[in-house]
Amino acid sequence: MKNLDLGQIVHSFFVDFLQVTKGLRPSSISSYRDGILLFLSFIALDKKCKITRLSICDLTFNRVQLFLKYLEEERGNHIRTRNQRLAIVHVFFEYIASRIPEMLGTSKQVALIPQKRVPPPESFYLEQYEIKQEFSSNKPKTTATNSVSAS
Repeated sequence: MKNLDLGQIVHSFFVDFLQVTKGLRPSSISSYRDGILLFLSFIALDKKCKITRLSICDLTFNRVQLFLKYLEEERGNHIRTRNQRLAIVHVFFEYIASRIPEMLGTSKQVALIPQKRVPPPESFYLEQYEIKQEFSSNKPKTTATNSVSAS
């Protein structure tokens, strides 16, 4: 595999791809930045090196799986947050595959990692008698009005 600088790939991902090609808003790009930084920081911690020492070869399928497990178990992230981070990783690996053909196999594996299902929020409803009670308690109050008779 070519010794491509991970820093160049990440920079190109943000500037050339997200900003220019996809035309994302700054807030979306910030979300991608936070997700990628968290991912790369995790890999550096796993590899026991500085983030500036990482290479493309350090981005493995196994590390993506460990990262997702870390999000849920150690950081206590909700499944929705885990899925959002996974979506960022999916886009990042898709971009890497388009730039570095040798990473196509790893990128395919990462692309197959599914989103986790999130149970729908609990539904609350009122019983019929509760609805009637609510409406009856909200009746407009009638007050006796003094009518002035016209003479």
